[in-house]
Amino acid sequence: MKNLIKKLFMFTSVLGATAILAGCSCPNKQKPVAQTQSTTVFYQTYEEADVSRVHAKMYTRSSHGGESRMGNIKFYETNAGLKMEVDLKDLRPGVDYTVRVYQCGSCNNNSMCCDKSALNVNFPTLTTGNSGRLEESFIIRGLTAAQLRNAKIYLERDGGYKAAWGVLEKNMF
Repeated sequence: MKNLIKKLFMFTSVLGATAILAGCSCPNKQKPVAQTQSTTVFYQTYEEADVSRVHAKMYTRSSHGGESRMGNIKFYETNAGLKMEVDLKDLRPGVDYTVRVYQCGSCNNNSMCCDKSALNVNFPTLTTGNSGRLEESFIIRGLTAAQLRNAKIYLERDGGYKAAWGVLEKNMF
């Protein structure tokens, strides 16, 4: 991605220099001034659309107070759909967890700018074994990684208790 941005920057620089030189009316030459067409290159649109992987570092409340890291939930775009990889620990054994995702704007993780209702997507129910650890993969259709960027993700149990949370960010590979 960095190479693409460098190439686009170089292209726009060369294009701008060419436009300036073409419009130069030097005193020694009596050529008519050529009209140049203004060109604008928008590469941020491409950059935003190029989100093919997002991940969330998940946290839970610690028994000692505060928060403790419990693992990751990652999403990768594949030909079959959006692959969801779950690698979590410290979950209650034998409990079902519901995944809820709330889309947020770019608001520095302020939950006040997130949607009040969760995405209408059927995420799989996560069920832990006796160890309290969960390592599973799922395919989700009808959703892209770009739609999840900057969203908040929660694992809920017991009728809505938010047992774990994280923010889905773009992977930097």
